[in-house]
Amino acid sequence: MSESENTNLKTQYAARVTADLEQNTAEQQRIRADIEALQAQLTNLEQDHALLQSMSEALGDTAPPKKSAMPAPRRANKTSAAAPKKADRKTTTARAPKAGTPAKETKGAKDTKAAKDTEAGKAGSGAKSDTGPAMTTLVFEYLTQQSEPRTNAEITKALTDTQKNRKVNGNAVRTASETLVARSKAERTKQGSTVFYSAITHDRAEEPARELAEAAA
Repeated sequence: MSESENTNLKTQYAARVTADLEQNTAEQQRIRADIEALQAQLTNLEQDHALLQSMSEALGDTAPPKKSAMPAPRRANKTSAAAPKKADRKTTTARAPKAGTPAKETKGAKDTKAAKDTEAGKAGSGAKSDTGPAMTTLVFEYLTQQSEPRTNAEITKALTDTQKNRKVNGNAVRTASETLVARSKAERTKQGSTVFYSAITHDRAEEPARELAEAAA
C-alpha cells in the first residue's frame, strides 16, 4: 500500500469518527432534553396531585371505608378439646354475674376511667389557646388586604407572625386556601410551578357585570 493510499484511508476513518462523535453528542443532547421535559411534567403532576388531595380533604372524603378481610377461624387444639367439661362449667359459673346484680368495676377499669377523665380535663383546659377565628377566615381576611396574589409560603409566614398564640402550618393554610377556592371566595393561579392565591371580594365579583353594562351603554 502506497503512502498516498494510507493517508487517504486515515482521512476517511477520521471523517467517519468525527461524524459518529457529532451524532452521539446530538443524541445525548436530545435524550437530556427529553428527560428534562419529562421531569418537569412529573413535577407539575405531583404538585397538582397535592393540590387535589388538599381539596379532597377540605371538601370531605365521601368514599366508603374499605372492608377488612376477616381471618379464617382457627381450629381447636386437641389439648383444649380434651379439657374436662366440669372445669368449663365451674369457670362459666364463676364469671357469669347473677341476674339483677350490677357488675363491679375492676381496679384496672377504674384506673382507665380516671386516666380518661384526666386527659379530657387537660384537653378542655388546653383548648383555650386554639380558640379564635377559623383558618379559612384568617386566610380570607389576609388575602383581602393584599393588592397582589400570594403564595402559600407567604400566607403561612404572615399568619405565623400575626397569630402568636396559634399554631400555623403550611398544610393547614393550603387546605384553607383550597377550601376558599372551592367556595368561590378565592382564586388560584399558577405561574410555572408556583401557585398563587387571591381573594374574590364583592367588588371583584361585580366587575364582569359592570363591564358588560358599560359596553351595552
